[in-house]
Amino acid sequence: MVLKCESLPLAISLLGGVLIKKKSIDEWELVNRNINKYLYKREGLEKEKKIDGVLNLSYEDLPYYLKPCLLYIGQFREDQIIYIGTLYRLWIAEGMISHDHGHGDNETLMDIAELYLNELVSRSIVHVEVEDFLKEQRYISCRLHDVVRKLCLSKARKEDFGLQIIENDQSGNFSTLLDPKTRHLVIHCHEVQVELENDGFTATRDDSRTYVRSLQFLNVVNKKKIEFPQSMLDLDRFKLLRVLLIRGCNFKGRKLPKGIANLVHLKYLGLFYCALDELPSSISNLRYLYTLELLGSWDVRVPNVLKKMHRLKHLVLPYYKKENIGEYRLRLEGLEELEILYGFDSLVHDLKSVTKMKNLQYFEAIAHDNQSVSSIINAITTNWKKLHFCKLVIEHGCEITPTKEGSMFLKQVFTCPNLHYLWIHVHVGTLIHECHNEIIGSRIVRLQLMECEINEDPMEILGKLPSLQQLFLSNRSYVGKNLKCHALGFPCLKNLVLKCLPNLKEWRVEKGAMPALSEIEISRCLRLKMVPYGLRFVATLKKLKITGMRKFGKRVLADEGEDFNKVRHVTSIIVVN
Repeated sequence: MVLKCESLPLAISLLGGVLIKKKSIDEWELVNRNINKYLYKREGLEKEKKIDGVLNLSYEDLPYYLKPCLLYIGQFREDQIIYIGTLYRLWIAEGMISHDHGHGDNETLMDIAELYLNELVSRSIVHVEVEDFLKEQRYISCRLHDVVRKLCLSKARKEDFGLQIIENDQSGNFSTLLDPKTRHLVIHCHEVQVELENDGFTATRDDSRTYVRSLQFLNVVNKKKIEFPQSMLDLDRFKLLRVLLIRGCNFKGRKLPKGIANLVHLKYLGLFYCALDELPSSISNLRYLYTLELLGSWDVRVPNVLKKMHRLKHLVLPYYKKENIGEYRLRLEGLEELEILYGFDSLVHDLKSVTKMKNLQYFEAIAHDNQSVSSIINAITTNWKKLHFCKLVIEHGCEITPTKEGSMFLKQVFTCPNLHYLWIHVHVGTLIHECHNEIIGSRIVRLQLMECEINEDPMEILGKLPSLQQLFLSNRSYVGKNLKCHALGFPCLKNLVLKCLPNLKEWRVEKGAMPALSEIEISRCLRLKMVPYGLRFVATLKKLKITGMRKFGKRVLADEGEDFNKVRHVTSIIVVN
């Protein structure tokens, strides 16, 4: 079989993905015979055709419920990062995920979507980026090989999947014929200025927009927001939409088009990095809405009508600048069935309702006062038994005083059992050293310290965090002169950032410290004298980035750098002056 693949790595990998699901020699023999059917045994056949043949075999071997999920991934651009959570939520809204293929009664549709992707990954059809998360591997993002994506687009056409991808030309003109079979419409906008002709889409005998089930309008330039072409995409004509995703757009008058309120079948509404002031209260008409995502759309005011949307399971709220909040408050009562809540802000949102959400699996919060922090920690410990992931940002307004109460407060945070990402942006001083006994049991995976003004080297204590993979020390988080990473410290650390530490002069790394470290970034630590000698023992180090430190950066350059021998094993060294 390897010979038939002509030793092409992609073809062998895909064929292996087929074979891994076969449990007997007879089944392997059947695959071997079927290869001939797909590889067209002709002399001189191009290697690309060989890969296409194995690809077809791999696709045909998929269970029926995985085929539409794979074809759906084909709509993403070749260079686009596909974030796992958004992909799962889109699959769910499109009706591609079913409880029939789960493994347990308590599984959510998000859990089953993960099973689907896991099977595609095991067959080597989809490639994923993973991270180690508390001794388990977790998917972050995924992508398709260019050849696999081409197969998806080809199969989508042949099997009437109804996928149409429109790219605007260099003039910004979107005028095109909308295929009457289109069910999934994706529009990639490459220009800031969008010109329209003939009301955007060329008319057909019947209005094809009526039959579109999902619409994505995406600004793929991302340098500047574009105007959403409301005349072209008159949402009143997309009456059967289940999915509406808009990214990187300005809206006329900073208001959503009125037609959104009439999309009563909508299950997914995503407004990514869009500029608007508020959502209309008429979104309460969207009674079937399962997911509302406002990722990266700052200061958007959501009306107090969410309690009418009883099917809402996934809520990603916008972030708010403190000075823009004013008297605005959003109540979250009636959403006890939520499974995902990102973007909770104690200045804006009602915490009492949130602590009653017993089905929460993913939670992210920004807390501006001690009471909110304590309530969140208490809810994690007592109410949220299904929690898989939690991120907490402790912002200005919280007071961690150098008292017994302040020490107990910090210990409560560090020892919280299901707190995984912790950002502390307030003064801590010496208190972190009083938590050294409790830190050993912490489950924190990412820790970011800013403006903490710790004056005594914290590395020996932080090095005892058993699950810590990413550590950010930035913006006066440490104001002392010396840092020392001790032998056997930071056993799981992969990423380390030292940024804007104004007094740091010497950094030492003992042999055996940070045995899993892969990336370091040092930025604007202007008094730091030299690269630690101990980095030469960190064999796993792949990337070193130095920013805004001209003299220090020269020390690591090949040939002339005084410290180059310490980092000559590092694959990528980047110096940005």
